[in-house]
Amino acid sequence: MKKLSKISLGHWPTPLHFLPRLTDKLGGPSIYIKRDDLSGHALGGNKARKLEYIFANAYQQGIDTIITSGSSQSNFALQTAAAARKLGMDAYCVLVKGVHVEIQGNLLLHHILDSHIRILDVQDPSEMFTKMPKIMNELADELRNKGKTPMVITAGGENPIGTAGWVYAVEEIAQQLKEKAIHIDSIILADGGLGTQSGLILGLKYFHLPLKVIGISVLPHKKQALQEIISLTNETAALLELDVQIMPEDIIFFDDYIGEGYGIPTSGCIQAIRLVAQTEGIFLDPVYTGKAFAGLIDLIGKGYFKKDEKILFIHTGGIAANFAYYEELIKMK
Repeated sequence: MKKLSKISLGHWPTPLHFLPRLTDKLGGPSIYIKRDDLSGHALGGNKARKLEYIFANAYQQGIDTIITSGSSQSNFALQTAAAARKLGMDAYCVLVKGVHVEIQGNLLLHHILDSHIRILDVQDPSEMFTKMPKIMNELADELRNKGKTPMVITAGGENPIGTAGWVYAVEEIAQQLKEKAIHIDSIILADGGLGTQSGLILGLKYFHLPLKVIGISVLPHKKQALQEIISLTNETAALLELDVQIMPEDIIFFDDYIGEGYGIPTSGCIQAIRLVAQTEGIFLDPVYTGKAFAGLIDLIGKGYFKKDEKILFIHTGGIAANFAYYEELIKMK
């Protein structure tokens, strides 16, 4: 596999361990967790693996200003801004207005970082991937006229360089499973921009590891997601010079747990956050991991998994959002 240049942002490997009380409570398959919420960069999360490669590429090009997008409580935008500060760069975040725009959660941390924040009112959160790129490129032109050297980064780092970070992560996961003598049947995770699932699918196929990757959507619907995952994985395979091609049958994706929309917690999401905290002392978040775990709980209840199976849940971070969502977390008790 071709190795890309990277900078150091996270602390690797992140822990991988069994959740005995939660497994017993749900009475289903054995549940393990990969704690990428403990990756260390800007309160942790899965985005650090992508940003290590994205920022190495930016640094090599002499970039001094980063422009990105996301929702108002975007984990990726926060981690991007923090990485920019770490490397002496400016960060501009063109965000779509989400459920919470008060100076709390990730927006509070942006305030501390002195990020340049612009929040736009849009009809649909998916416009961070459709409408925002044009606006970010216009901003980049303005900054170039002022003598800056900017780089535009797609929301979520959903590009082949960022996705490569999760292809490489498969080596880390495989090594941990080998050391612990654990056989995992499925990996399950929250899916927003699709890059993490794309990287995992590609990495597992390249290393010939027969694990299923199950994406639980918090934003895109299945038809659109399948097309984008195939495109992103195959583009990443080309970048890394891998003789691997992803087909629709390689992708397992559920869009049944989105609820009213992106960033709007469901009752199942809140219940999942409480259950995982009260059984294992681990905090999920109300935008991504809470909904993904609610999906896992529902699939267990429907008998999707056999009781003797072993499931690895990827904790993708987002803990800071809980502070912005305190009213929802209290009301849905």
